[in-house]
Amino acid sequence: MDYILTPLSLPLFITENYLFITALIPLLSAVIIFFTGKWPRVNNGVTVASSVLLFTYVCLCTLYWVLNDTSQFILMDFGNNLHISLKLEFTGVIFSLLISFLWILTSIYAICYMQNTYAGSNYSNFLCFLSVSISCAMFIAFSGDLLTTFVFYELLTISTYPLVTYNSTNESVIAGRYYFGVLFFSSLVLFFPAIGLLCNEFHTLDFVSGGIFKFDTSLITFTTVCFAMLIYGIGKAALMPMHFWLPKAMVAPTPVSALLHAVAVVKSGVFIIIKVILYTFGTDNLQRFMQQNWFAGGWLPYAAGFTIITASLIALKQKELKKLLAYSTVSQLSYVVLFASIFSDLSVKVAIFQLVCHAFAKITLFFVAGSIIAKTGEKYIDRIHGIGRSMPVTMMAFTIGALSMIGVPPAPTFWGKFLIFQAIFNSGNVTLSVFVTLVLIISTVLNSMYFLPIIYNAFFLKSSQNLFIKKTPIFLVLPPIITAICTFVIFFGYQIIF
Repeated sequence: MDYILTPLSLPLFITENYLFITALIPLLSAVIIFFTGKWPRVNNGVTVASSVLLFTYVCLCTLYWVLNDTSQFILMDFGNNLHISLKLEFTGVIFSLLISFLWILTSIYAICYMQNTYAGSNYSNFLCFLSVSISCAMFIAFSGDLLTTFVFYELLTISTYPLVTYNSTNESVIAGRYYFGVLFFSSLVLFFPAIGLLCNEFHTLDFVSGGIFKFDTSLITFTTVCFAMLIYGIGKAALMPMHFWLPKAMVAPTPVSALLHAVAVVKSGVFIIIKVILYTFGTDNLQRFMQQNWFAGGWLPYAAGFTIITASLIALKQKELKKLLAYSTVSQLSYVVLFASIFSDLSVKVAIFQLVCHAFAKITLFFVAGSIIAKTGEKYIDRIHGIGRSMPVTMMAFTIGALSMIGVPPAPTFWGKFLIFQAIFNSGNVTLSVFVTLVLIISTVLNSMYFLPIIYNAFFLKSSQNLFIKKTPIFLVLPPIITAICTFVIFFGYQIIF
C-alpha cells in the first residue's frame, strides 16, 4: 500500500498516521488561506486544490479499509484508557467519502456564489472557517471513541458559528445565539455528562463492534438514562425539540446552508447517533434492553416519527424557500434516526444509505436556491413563478432533488423506504410496523404538498415579474447538475450496497 501513497504524500508524511494527515488537509488549507487573505485568487485555488487532495486521500484511506486495516491511532493519551483516537470503520469510510466529495462541489459553488453575491467583501475568513469546519467533520468521521467525537463535535460548532453570523446583521446575530446556545446547551448538559457516566461504568469510551455494553438487567436504568442523554445531547441531529437552531441559521449565505444541511453539521449529528447505536450500545443489546424496558430505546422511533410529521407540517406554511428547505431537513434527518432506531443490521445499513441520499438531494436543492437568489435576488416562493423558463436546467436539478425528498422513483430515497419496510416487518413488532408505515405514507403526502407546487409553478405558470435579470454563472449551474446526476446513479446502483 505504501507505494500507492508515497507519490501523493504530504511533507512529513507518516504512514501510521494516514488518518490524521487526511483529516488535517482542510485545516492546513485554512492556515494558508489565513495568511494569504489579500490574494483572493490564491484563496480560491487553495480551497479547490485542498478539496480535491482531501478526496484523493480519503479514497486511499478507503483502500486501506478494504485491505482490512482497522487500526486505532492514538493521537493523545490521557491515561486510564482515555484518549483522542482515530479509527477506520464502515460508517466512517462512507461518511468521509461523502464529506470529501461534496466539499469539492461546495468549494467551487461557494467561491462563485460569494464573488457574485457578496462582491467587494473580504471572504477569505469565510473560506478559512469553511475549511476548518470540514476538517472537524473529517475528524468526527474518523473518530475512534466518544471522547474524540465530542471534542471535534464542539469544535465544529465553534468553527461554523462565524459562518452562520457572516452577514453581521441583527438577524444573523440572533440566529448565531440560537445556534450556539442550543448546540452548546445540549452537548454540555446532556452529551458530556453521558460520556462521564459511560466512562465511569465501563472504563472505556472506544467504539467497539457490538458495543461496550453487555446485557445485564442491573444496567436497564443506566442504559435508559444514558441513551436518552446521548440522543438529545447530540443537538445537531435536530430531533425535536432540539431543532430551533436550524431554521434560524438560514440567514447565513446559501453555501453555508448547504454546508450545514448536506455536508458537515447536521450530517455529523445523525452520523454520531448511528455510531453510538452501533458501537457504544450495540443493536443486539438495545433490543434486549428494550424488551425489558420500553424506555431503554423503544421511544426513539416515535420521537423521530413525531419530528418527521411535525416538521413537514411546519414546512407547508413557509413562504421563504430556504426556510422551507430547513424544516424539510429537520424532517428528513429524522428518517435516518427512525431507520436506525429499529436496531437491526439492515435498518442501520438503510439509515446510512438514507443519509447519503439525503445529502446529495438536499445539497442540490440548496445549490438551486442559491442560484435563484444570485440571479433574481428573490427568496420567497410566490415570487419565483415561471423561473423554470429562464433556468430550465437548474430547475430540473431542483425537481430531481425534490423527488428525492418525496421518495418516489427515480429517487434513491425510494429504496430506503422500501427496504425499511422489510426491516420493520421482519422485527415482528406490529405496533411499530403500523406506526412506521403511517409515518412514511403521511410524510410522503406532506412532502408532495410543499414540493410539487413549487415545481409546477416554476415550469407552468407565467412570471409576474422579470426573472431574466442576470445570466447564471456556469459554476453555479454545474454543482447542482452533478449532484442531481449522482442521485440517479445511486438509484440505479443501490444493489451494489444491498
